[in-house]
Amino acid sequence: MKILKIILAALLAVLVIISPVVMVFAGTLAIPAQYDHTFLGVLDEKFDRLTTLKDEKVVVIGGSSVAFGLDSRLLERYMNRPVVNFGLYADLGTKLMLDLSLAGVGEGDIVVIAPELDPQTMSMYFNSERTLQAMDGSYHMMAHVGSDNIFSLIGAMFAHLGRKIECLTQGAPKVEGVYQAQNFNTYGDIMYTRPGNVMENYYDRNSTIRLDESIIDGAFVEYLNDYVKKCESRGAKVYFSFCPMNRMALAKDTDSESIAAFEAYLKRELDCELISYADDYIMDAGYFYDSNFHLNEKGARYRTLLLARDLLLAVGEPTLITTPLPEPPELVSGMIMVEGYDENQKYFTYEEMPNGNYKITGLTKLGMEQKELTIPISISIGDSNFGAAVTSVGGGAFRGSAATRVNIPKGSYVGLIENLVFEGSSVKELYVNIVAPDKIKPPSTQDGGFGNKTTLTVHVPENSGYVIDYFWSEVPKNVNISEDISRE
Repeated sequence: MKILKIILAALLAVLVIISPVVMVFAGTLAIPAQYDHTFLGVLDEKFDRLTTLKDEKVVVIGGSSVAFGLDSRLLERYMNRPVVNFGLYADLGTKLMLDLSLAGVGEGDIVVIAPELDPQTMSMYFNSERTLQAMDGSYHMMAHVGSDNIFSLIGAMFAHLGRKIECLTQGAPKVEGVYQAQNFNTYGDIMYTRPGNVMENYYDRNSTIRLDESIIDGAFVEYLNDYVKKCESRGAKVYFSFCPMNRMALAKDTDSESIAAFEAYLKRELDCELISYADDYIMDAGYFYDSNFHLNEKGARYRTLLLARDLLLAVGEPTLITTPLPEPPELVSGMIMVEGYDENQKYFTYEEMPNGNYKITGLTKLGMEQKELTIPISISIGDSNFGAAVTSVGGGAFRGSAATRVNIPKGSYVGLIENLVFEGSSVKELYVNIVAPDKIKPPSTQDGGFGNKTTLTVHVPENSGYVIDYFWSEVPKNVNISEDISRE
């Protein structure tokens, strides 16, 4: 009888523990998908294509550089087999994409691993919140998540349900521009029109590319090698290739010797064949779009032809690539002339950029004394009534400032906030009055973020989609995004 009571008590304890989880999961399933129209919302379509194709196929795995950097139809033509573009978003982590891919990799398949060369994507990084958003409405994919991430995923379910209820009552997240599910084709490629490079001075200064073994986590190498064994046990062949890299974004100490040393490291540590040369995938800035890894349309075609050549050589079917490599689109001068003198320029020091626009670099003595500062829309030199636009705010620009609030006004052309912009400052609030989040890029979380030591609140226009934007959704945890600026 005593044993029975102990068993019943144990069962009751388990029930008390799991009941909330079951209720939350049931509630999550009951609410219609709220993220299926976003960039993340295409994961289920990629997964379905991967798991339903019965023929021997090519599966390319990575982050968004794969989504933006592949013409699958063209690769399919040269490889004579269907192609699955299984790259989506670095904030999901390469590990998740590897785990999910095992649900569809089989006999005769060719798997190409080509993540962005970045400490996050080359690690065991896993983001439960983003994973649940990507699986919204298709939670069956959870069955294929690595066992070491399941408890993290379950723990995030509570907050995920809260956000879904908020979306249901206040409206689903608003997304515009390239980062929408509707911009993918059936292969999983981005098909959004992107004719050229739209970055300030043609590269993202917040995201330096380093070809060095220090960016790769040893635990990730072990995990990747274990993945290779699992694929090979199923009769698949795995290769490693390089992601596209903007030449202008390479670390200053990158040279032929450091590149060769990095390639040698990969060949030595990986249990799959390295089929590409990094130099080939270090591409002119004209081939890129909105990040140092995202290609425009001609860039995607260029990279696909390189990959087709490398794959055909690797599988022992060297084929003449008859499709000509496209020339990079012209880098268009981005100088923007603005009429009128902006009084706010007297508070700032600035630097003219190569394209003729200006970057805020610091504060004048008068600027140091202000409690609130507004970034000028333009900088006028001399007595001219015209000025060139301010398009970026530099790292450390507010160091020593007494200001607690900074405004980026409506009509601003600022497209880049550099890393550590508020380092050594008192800034607690940033008002960004730019409606479209894809028009202004925040600092990189991995390289210090905004540099704030205390909580920073970023106020943005209401219902603007900053909270789920590709770049803004990755801000550090001590940065709160509040969509509370009225559009009136």
